[in-house]
Amino acid sequence: MRILLFLLWAMPAVAQPVLDVRAVPGLTEEGRTAYASFLRTNLPRAFAMGGASAFGWSGGAGTAATVQKRALDGCAARGGTDCRLYAADLAVVGQPAPPAPPAAFASTWNYTIEPDARYFWRGPATASGVYVWAHGSGAPHGTQPQPHVRAFNNAGYDVVRFDRDPNADERNRAAGWLADALADLRARGYKRIVVGGQSRGAWNGLMMLSTPNLADVVIAVSPAAHGSGSSSNLSAQYDDLRALVSAARPARTRVAFVQFARDAFAGDPAGRRTLIEGLRPSMGALLMIDQPPGLEGHGAGQGAAFAEQFGACLLRFAEGGPDHC
Repeated sequence: MRILLFLLWAMPAVAQPVLDVRAVPGLTEEGRTAYASFLRTNLPRAFAMGGASAFGWSGGAGTAATVQKRALDGCAARGGTDCRLYAADLAVVGQPAPPAPPAAFASTWNYTIEPDARYFWRGPATASGVYVWAHGSGAPHGTQPQPHVRAFNNAGYDVVRFDRDPNADERNRAAGWLADALADLRARGYKRIVVGGQSRGAWNGLMMLSTPNLADVVIAVSPAAHGSGSSSNLSAQYDDLRALVSAARPARTRVAFVQFARDAFAGDPAGRRTLIEGLRPSMGALLMIDQPPGLEGHGAGQGAAFAEQFGACLLRFAEGGPDHC
């Protein structure tokens, strides 16, 4: 119920019909909770309803046809009669799809700054802010951001991907591209700029702290810029992270740092935490999510479990809320 109430509180400035839990007819308390989970899930996704208040939903993996079939099958398994799709992806079935985002803000041989069509788009004048997502090294172009980003989009933030060509994705070059992109988004009029990322994308996000207030919020999930396991590069990570923290300049930026147990790309989790804690006096706020129980490995932030547990907390923190979950 607490998650559902937060979802209702965080409705975007320009409401999207699919986000209105109260408008879904005939849902029980269990059904409303399930619909709230559906809204936090990445695409493709589908929610089905039938007689006797039955429902079913699916999302986050597979094709559109696959998730729709699973939703309908789930509704039937709950005793639903005449099960039908109520919502798919970003729209209520039978209602117009939301407006498509504009073309890429920047497109070069080496990188793109691209609005993601799998999210609601409002534009700088209307959006609560913009979330710029930076993927890890080697991720395919167009990789969908982590599910926790959905909480920001549902609450009114536009979502933009920072995609890099693997052959050009050198750490310092990418940091320069990202800094240019954030400055451009600020000039376009966004009220709040959030830069988040996974692995090397998260490391590049932390590098933005060298320019005061370039970003309002940095969300670094499993930041890394080195090899794994016994790699000799990994042994240099502590020194490089110390240099990154030393390069940070006093700012109002709020920083969320996330790391997981058994991360092969984090050689010294306790040492990393100590270094990042050094940011606390000079930043607007620092949120540490350090090796939460039940979530392990470098990619733990990719799953729905992380989004369910921490998505709303990250949103509250980004908007000036407490520095704990």
